[in-house]
Amino acid sequence: MMLNPKTLRFFNLLMIPIIFLCFLSCGSDDNGLSSNLPENGATLQSNSKDTILHLSIDNVDVPIFLSIPDDCTQQNFPAIVVMHGSGGLWKDDDPNTGVMSSQFRQWKDLLNKNCMVGAFVDSYTPSGATTRSGKWDVPPDNFKISTQFVRPRYANAALTFLRNLSFNDGSPVIRPEHIGILGFSDGAGAVAATLYDPASSPSDWKWTQKYDGKEYTEDDGVRPPPEIPAEGGFAGGVFYYGGTVGHNYWGINPCDEDAFTENIYTVYAPMLFQIAAEGYLAENALCMVDLLVEKGKPIEMNLYEKVGHGFDTDGVEQSSIARTNTIDWFKKIFDIK
Repeated sequence: MMLNPKTLRFFNLLMIPIIFLCFLSCGSDDNGLSSNLPENGATLQSNSKDTILHLSIDNVDVPIFLSIPDDCTQQNFPAIVVMHGSGGLWKDDDPNTGVMSSQFRQWKDLLNKNCMVGAFVDSYTPSGATTRSGKWDVPPDNFKISTQFVRPRYANAALTFLRNLSFNDGSPVIRPEHIGILGFSDGAGAVAATLYDPASSPSDWKWTQKYDGKEYTEDDGVRPPPEIPAEGGFAGGVFYYGGTVGHNYWGINPCDEDAFTENIYTVYAPMLFQIAAEGYLAENALCMVDLLVEKGKPIEMNLYEKVGHGFDTDGVEQSSIARTNTIDWFKKIFDIK
């Protein structure tokens, strides 16, 4: 039984098992895109191409652009969950076109070339935001798209969905142990928050954030970080020129003298930091790298000289080198020769 989502004209059909048909029929949004709980899974035809689907997460429909490699001979694929920056995922800030911005179209092609599935998560549209600006950059509205405690839940849901994605012969589309996460700017902060190890949180820790001298608590909408999925977390993540302070969500600034004991941030999986030497967030990111290395975590870093924040889209030599380094790093942690 096929469910026919409204997708780009060249997209193939996404097939959903009959057992979930009633839920999907009741859960479709006004655009006709499919809604599905991440753990329910879905089935793809063997010749499926790119498609857009919605996952039901925290009672909202989260759009995910799913890219499937072609001209690849392997039976199943590694996958990368991609988290966009403050500018959002879509070309001209319009999710209705189904066309991603040029940055993410380039990354889709790069993942395709390397036989990796891409799951590009739209973290803003579910709350009515297009970019993280204006009211979406200050509390309480920004809590609805929080880098630290909302976007990681979307990333984990995408991870769970990918693990449950199969071809119509029952074989898995994704190698469950080979799923990574990649993020840029605000999305890099989301990568860091997603890879946080919640088991390390002190028992008496209070989850708060500070803006302009005012502290916000769970009563104001601040939430704890999500738990790692029961099936396990991501294999690792790449962090492009993001922030690491999180409005004191993890404790004091990582550059502070007492950060080793007063900043609780740590990771459960390897991370590669791609840092722009002239970026305005570079100092804190470098301090976080040092802090994590001091804590004995599996951290690697590349520092790109003479470029600033957002250099991934600058089209300079450093942009190309960083993209190659990213793909090579994922291949290394996936043990792909």
